[in-house]
Amino acid sequence: MPLLRSLLLALALLVAPPAFAQSGDADWLYRGSDIARDPAWRFGTLPNGLRYAVRRNALPAGQVSIRMRVDVGALHEEEAEQGWAHFVEHMLFRGTRSFADREARHIWQRLGASFGSDTNATTSATQTVYQLDLPKNDRESLDTSLNVMAEMASAALFDPATVEAERRVILAEKERQPELQTRLGDLSRATFWQGLRVSRRNIIGTTETLGTANAERLDAFYRRWYRPERTTLVMVGDADPALMEALIRARFGGWAAAGAAPAEPDLGRVAAGPARVAPLVDAGAPTAATLMWVRPHEPMPHTEARERLSLEESLAARIINRRLEARARQEAAYISASVGSGRSREGGDATSLSVVSHGGRWREALAQSFAIVADAQRAPPSETEIARELQNIRASAEAQLLAEATMLSPRHAARLIDAIDDRDVVTSAATVRAILDRAEPTMTPERIGARMRALFTGSGPHMVFLTPQPVETAELVAGLAAAAGTAPAERQAERRVSLDDLPAPGPPGRELSRERVEDMDVTIVRFANGSTLTFKRTQFERGEVDVQLRFGGGQAAMAPDRPSLGWLGGLIGPSGIAQFDLDAIERMLTGRRMSMSFGVDEDSFVLGGRTNARELPDELRLLAAKIAFPRWDPALFARFQASALESFNLHMSSAAARGRREFGGVIRPGDLRARPASREEIAAASLERFRAYYEPLLAAGPVHAVIVGDVELEAAVEATKRTIGALPRRPEPQVPAGSTAVRPPAPSATPVRFTHDGAPDQAYATIGWSTFGGTERLRARRALALAANIFRVRLFERLREAEGTTYSPSASHISSEALPAWGIFYAAAELRPESVPAFFRAAREIVADMAANPVPADEFARAQNPVVSGIERRLATNGYWIGALED
Repeated sequence: MPLLRSLLLALALLVAPPAFAQSGDADWLYRGSDIARDPAWRFGTLPNGLRYAVRRNALPAGQVSIRMRVDVGALHEEEAEQGWAHFVEHMLFRGTRSFADREARHIWQRLGASFGSDTNATTSATQTVYQLDLPKNDRESLDTSLNVMAEMASAALFDPATVEAERRVILAEKERQPELQTRLGDLSRATFWQGLRVSRRNIIGTTETLGTANAERLDAFYRRWYRPERTTLVMVGDADPALMEALIRARFGGWAAAGAAPAEPDLGRVAAGPARVAPLVDAGAPTAATLMWVRPHEPMPHTEARERLSLEESLAARIINRRLEARARQEAAYISASVGSGRSREGGDATSLSVVSHGGRWREALAQSFAIVADAQRAPPSETEIARELQNIRASAEAQLLAEATMLSPRHAARLIDAIDDRDVVTSAATVRAILDRAEPTMTPERIGARMRALFTGSGPHMVFLTPQPVETAELVAGLAAAAGTAPAERQAERRVSLDDLPAPGPPGRELSRERVEDMDVTIVRFANGSTLTFKRTQFERGEVDVQLRFGGGQAAMAPDRPSLGWLGGLIGPSGIAQFDLDAIERMLTGRRMSMSFGVDEDSFVLGGRTNARELPDELRLLAAKIAFPRWDPALFARFQASALESFNLHMSSAAARGRREFGGVIRPGDLRARPASREEIAAASLERFRAYYEPLLAAGPVHAVIVGDVELEAAVEATKRTIGALPRRPEPQVPAGSTAVRPPAPSATPVRFTHDGAPDQAYATIGWSTFGGTERLRARRALALAANIFRVRLFERLREAEGTTYSPSASHISSEALPAWGIFYAAAELRPESVPAFFRAAREIVADMAANPVPADEFARAQNPVVSGIERRLATNGYWIGALED
């Protein structure tokens, strides 16, 4: 990913320590680039061609993240081999020359790595990546882990019986994919990428090609593509780089490729020609169009010139998206619209336009979005528009410099793998900012205007049209042609607003007391208006400060026997403050390190934000104003309601979607707060009802602030005193009778049944046992959580690996602190309808065995160790402490 564009998505790299001596070919990542290399990484190449990169990073303490990337993916498969790269990925966990089936997973579990999160693998069109986040950094643990991975790469076994078992697993995974998503993906690839190899590739393959994949053929595919010169090892963590390099040499240095290297696949070339239009009818789908302008891929080395080009494209797309979104917030025919651009070495560079329309108004929606695109092509953007986007990018760059020293090892490892796959480089945050400094003066209206025009060139626009009702292709072609000829839209005038325009807070509050909790290094400050501040200073994330304001009764203050408007809770946050709508709030926050989110917990409402020490006073002022002066935006309500109605049938489009929709209502019977809203209830909602429901709830309860992060105590106290402490005293929330008396469903051998509108061979099943909630039996609740981990692994090994009836069964224990009598211990799985009885039987048998017999010590350790190591890692994060201190 281009470095400047990554500023918009994530934080970047650590400050570089002194350079290490490099080994072998140390320039393989940076060859052809003029961007300064990051000397914190130590690169090298073994004599057999295997490349590696290692880096010392102290966070999380005691952990090392390992990634093994193999340069093989779906694009390397022949037509008859579709899905085989992914099949081989599965088989590498099923046994090697020295490690029996499941043994690798058990080894890593004993070392504290959780299967599925700490150990996993992914296959894409261009690569297969094996992941291990090892919570151990001693030589023996690292050597053992690399030994396992080296055997996976060079000595995997393809036992016919295991291949057959894993085939059933992959077919179950394939069936688990939502039908609409699969059909839409296949149609989009064929329509947009015509002429390219990728147009005929689904990562998981076809039923036919998976059926012909036997042990001999998969082994041949593995031997052809799994070669040292196609493999890269990445290690980053709390360990000596020299040790990591030595272990890589020892475990991978003897790997020798068999036979001649395979030829790289012909990726094809973008097919020129007139616009292609492809409808897809699905009764559960919203009305949505995706359009694509496709151009032949132009490979470019990752240089500073390419970074400037990427910044131009990013600014162009962001400005157009601002205009599209501004139109959607008015009386538009579309619910949402956005453009995007990308460069893909799989064969094509492209610009997309996605439009979700209000029901049958798709012609108007296309015309309105094309009018904004036409305006972008007619005249350059204003300097003000460019400056606004650059301010946000610069704010992200500044955050990088503060946070770079506390980036976690998994993030470093993932970022380097992404760079390798994208043919990019990595560099320090200081270098990224310097590139931005040099590029920013060149981002003139004329240059960005030219880039806007260039985005919409190439073959197309081709369109995939998703619709719940059949529409003739000729009608779509005519509608697209009419939209493409729409006159440019009239550009909206700029608005100028600032945080100073918000309603002023009252006089600073009066501090009543302070309490120190020494063993947690926490301070609690109480104010005269009943509000509190719970504060902990950390430097887990340098420069970051997390804020959480809890107030009111949350879900507990909503009557359980009254139809709930809980589904509208997501609208409260973006609805604005006082007379200022969402657009005004976004303009206030331009270039600021501030945010605002809203949520509903069982026992409180929650306003949250992330900022830094300098902007903490303004962050708290923003959140306090939201509490004191909530806005009820009619345009946003109408859009939110329309979106809920337009997407409603998606909840019925598959077994899993319907099952998850109904789950809350089933496990909390009679509690209308947990029951999903019907289409009729959504349609009947009004802004007046929304306001009448939430306004008294939000006006109740003192505000309890939690601040965790890189800021001094006195600064946090002063900022809280002038905002949260300055609010008028608020009444205590009223909890309706019976609000916390919810119980789990009564035991029953007869399942509750729901139907769905998706593929008839899909089912979703859950089975559960009643437990308890509250805070009195914390030790027992933790034991049940650990038991659920054991339950899940046993289900996985029996239903997935032995019987192949489901891809990924889940199990969990969930209980409520606010509802003392409510908790469930349950399992769920996506499977075929005929396999549901086997799932219920297996779940009952496993639970009965766990109740009757102690868990073997090794199995217990394999369940417990990843939980303990996970807690130890989370202890060094702001997120952990926000959650731990919230009550």
